[in-house]
Amino acid sequence: MADTPVPANLAVSPEQVRAARAVLNWSPQELAERARVTPDWLHEFEQGREPGVDADPGEAERLRRALEEAGIDFLDAGEASSGGGPGLRLRQKGGYIAPEQLSSANDV
Repeated sequence: MADTPVPANLAVSPEQVRAARAVLNWSPQELAERARVTPDWLHEFEQGREPGVDADPGEAERLRRALEEAGIDFLDAGEASSGGGPGLRLRQKGGYIAPEQLSSANDV
């Protein structure tokens, strides 16, 4: 069976997700639960295959958000990375406020 390329509009790459799980020491089941996706969807995504035609388009966004809330910062190609490709880094604790939580009360 030929792999279907991952759609360009997904918010994060399969390699970044696998690396983020490794950094956080999370199992696929734990990430799937936190991101509110099925383990099968996550497996297909991490293998670089499009997770089905009936997939919820918000799944990739929820996946990225769950990892960001756990302290992962995703880097685009060439953004503060020595190799120039996309990557990630673990943020120091306490330094992230989700965009929907931003307000004048937590403005620094």
